[in-house]
Amino acid sequence: MIFFRNEFRPLRETAWELMLPVGTLVSWNQCFDKHMTPYHMVDRRGKAGKVTIEVVRQVVDKAKEFKAKGRRMRIGKFTSYLKEKLELNLAQKTIANILIANDLYKAETRRRRPRFYRSLCRRIPNGLLSLDGSELAVWIDDIVEKFNVELGVDVGSFCHTGFGIHRTETAEAVIEALEAHRRQWGVPLGVVFDHGSANLSYDVSQYLQDHGVEPVPAGPGNPKGNGTDEGAFSLLKRTLGKICIDTSSPEALARSVLEKLISVYITMRNQMTLRRCMVSPSTRMGMPITDAQRQEERQRLAEHKRAKNAPDTNQPKYDRLDWIIRSHDLCPELAELDTARRSIRGYDLQAIARAEEAFLKAVNRDGRRKNLSYFFGILKNIQKEMDNEQYQNYCRKRYNYQLILEQQKRQDQKDELAAPPSIETIVKMAAAAVTQKVKAIKNLAERKVRQWVLELLEAVRYVAPIRKKIQDAIGALSHLDGKQKEQVWGLLERFLNQKPGTESVTLVS
Repeated sequence: MIFFRNEFRPLRETAWELMLPVGTLVSWNQCFDKHMTPYHMVDRRGKAGKVTIEVVRQVVDKAKEFKAKGRRMRIGKFTSYLKEKLELNLAQKTIANILIANDLYKAETRRRRPRFYRSLCRRIPNGLLSLDGSELAVWIDDIVEKFNVELGVDVGSFCHTGFGIHRTETAEAVIEALEAHRRQWGVPLGVVFDHGSANLSYDVSQYLQDHGVEPVPAGPGNPKGNGTDEGAFSLLKRTLGKICIDTSSPEALARSVLEKLISVYITMRNQMTLRRCMVSPSTRMGMPITDAQRQEERQRLAEHKRAKNAPDTNQPKYDRLDWIIRSHDLCPELAELDTARRSIRGYDLQAIARAEEAFLKAVNRDGRRKNLSYFFGILKNIQKEMDNEQYQNYCRKRYNYQLILEQQKRQDQKDELAAPPSIETIVKMAAAAVTQKVKAIKNLAERKVRQWVLELLEAVRYVAPIRKKIQDAIGALSHLDGKQKEQVWGLLERFLNQKPGTESVTLVS
């Protein structure tokens, strides 16, 4: 808890007036005193400290002292110790990364999470129609009459549109629900349903093709793919409850009562808003949609369908799993096999290959280990080691003291090479050009001297001080005689008299 004191308030006020508790997660710019004067809090997130080579060295030295004393490394306490003793205001994660990079702390990563499910919802009204069937029962005295109800629900607005009642799930029931939707709301762009035989029948496919409706199968064993209709049936059955009729006319009366109940439910449900929307589904279904929006939605449905038919990137992992099952004569149950295929997606191929080798050695030692549970236990440990090693390598590249030191040395050398040459360096190069006997090396040295002198003249305004320093530097050359010093001065004076930016002169060999 953080407290703020108002120094301008009189001391006779109570403690709760002088001290204003502010939680860590509240809005820190909306705290006011008794007179509605805001308290100003300085936000220093991300400005606590910068990780330099000196900071890394201090953290590493203190950690080594801890290790030498046999003390257990706890990141929280160690961070507080550094902040108190060395005034290093660094986060625990940064401290941990520095220690991992220098092999003073064990890398630890979180386990992989499954892939999140992507829904087809949040689209324009009458763009995608969700269609599914469910069994409803009507009790007449002691006789139960069961019917299959095909219900259409718009995905974008959750508007319940058409339905059909039949004894079983048939193509006729599907077409009846689609036709009821078309008569009231028009032709949708696409329809999503499961892989039932009635949904994929020739009659339904021909009906959709004749009306230009795009079929979007949700896939077998995937109820979330058609979750709109699944939720609609859940609400329907919860609203209707158990239907009991006491009469002697079983089927005809049951059908008429069921049709009426469903009609009442659909009418009432379409008047209720959904997902915090202020517009009811029936009102939203009546909103005008432009041709551009319908075309965009049609393209999105086509892309979604193409994405479902794209090759699965996890197929090599499935192949390795199938090879393990065949080569070791494993006989997993259907549910166990489904779990294995779903779980192996979260692992790398390299980890799977290493797990195969370890599993083979383990099975050869003990045949009781020949099962998928033992294999996935090995795979989990190997993947964990690989993740920790990858995380440790990342920390080393970023915070390892030796690497940082080498990088700084290379940068210093680069800066030194990029720095302009001194007058002493220019004079030494000119002396080398004068004393050199090889013509090619002599010309190269003179060109370098000319380049350096022109760069030096561009950086100064007055040439007289430069001449004085060059003469002093030539006089300090003890390995040259007087004649050679005059030749060095003559070479440099020729370049000093040349204005920067003019054309180059031909060097006299």
